[in-house]
Amino acid sequence: GMLPMCYPSDHYDGVFIPSWAMWYVLELREYFSRSGDRALVDRAKPRVLGLVRYFDDFLNADGLLEKLQAWVFVEWSRANHLVQDVNVPTNALYAAMLDAITELYGLSEYAERADRIRRYIRSHARVEKFYCDNALRENGTLRLSGECTEVCQYYMFYFGVASPESDPELWRILRDEFGPDRQKNGLYPEIYPANAFIGNYLRLDYLARRGLMDQVLREMRGYFLYMSETTGTLWEHVSPEASCNHGFASHAAVWLLQARGER
Repeated sequence: GMLPMCYPSDHYDGVFIPSWAMWYVLELREYFSRSGDRALVDRAKPRVLGLVRYFDDFLNADGLLEKLQAWVFVEWSRANHLVQDVNVPTNALYAAMLDAITELYGLSEYAERADRIRRYIRSHARVEKFYCDNALRENGTLRLSGECTEVCQYYMFYFGVASPESDPELWRILRDEFGPDRQKNGLYPEIYPANAFIGNYLRLDYLARRGLMDQVLREMRGYFLYMSETTGTLWEHVSPEASCNHGFASHAAVWLLQARGER
């Protein structure tokens, strides 16, 4: 039931990214919202439900995914080292995938499962103001690792675990005190910083959802201007250590067009 890492092709060594297969379902929903191509969505249904069955084997008693196999990818940061045993960002993404299945195929039981996951995270995954990235199974009990990353907070808001209305103080901190200058300003050094892919993109896209386009444009300069001045392109990382011409970075054009439309 698992999707290949670069769908529809497969990686030569058989490695796959379970969390990225969840994005396939979100992308399918987005494609349908733009195209209305019901025939393609219906043809994809066996593949989507097969993916659900794959993940069913990893559900624990609380309805969360635990001990996922292969390359569990959150983003290029400390977050990628906090993926076991229960990864909080990946479970938030999984809940969003279940919601997408409900919308695509009218299967309400998946929305109920998604709500259960979000309620559990809200109740059990906090370390003071912030959400913790993972919980470890110790003597049969899940215990939070205590480590919190910036990108984990963005996953919580992006996928509906938290919202400005339900979590106003965390939202204020993220909106006003995080961003491209946080480390330079020495704010919240205990929260591991996000990288370009995908934490900074989740941040900017969520700010855009909230209609904060002036802030999006201002932060885009902080995140991207030095890249474009250096290579004329946008990068996979905040430093030139991997792809310095990354396809995902083209989403920056979407925000520029949104901002132009609002002005």
